Amino acid sequence: MQIYINTVLNWEAIDRQHLKTIIYLTNSSEHENLATMARRHGWLVFEAPRVSSSGLPYLKDMFLHASEHLPNCVFYGFSNGDILYSEELLSTLNAVYRVRKMNTFIRHKAVKTDNM
Repeated sequence: MQIYINTVLNWEAIDRQHLKTIIYLTNSSEHENLATMARRHGWLVFEAPRVSSSGLPYLKDMFLHASEHLPNCVFYGFSNGDILYSEELLSTLNAVYRVRKMNTFIRHKAVKTDNM
């Protein structure tokens, strides 16, 4: 349990103005202390939308649920609870966004030029 608490606290180092975090629990009554602490630190807390017969959550269902609850996000990602990040995560995502946006512009411009 301590590793998940450390993970929630680790995200405090990242600019939360531009980042929304969700924690999915497979047995929220068993992890009520974690859920309470995560909410206090700005996380959205949900029961996993669907789990297998062995109790493991389905990744696709978590992505679908996240996109329904946070429809205006540019990126959606998943991370296990034992992975820690630094503030460089947002720098990396911003760089990917800029390159992606530039490539879309370049492709659009190339298509327009070819049709002229």
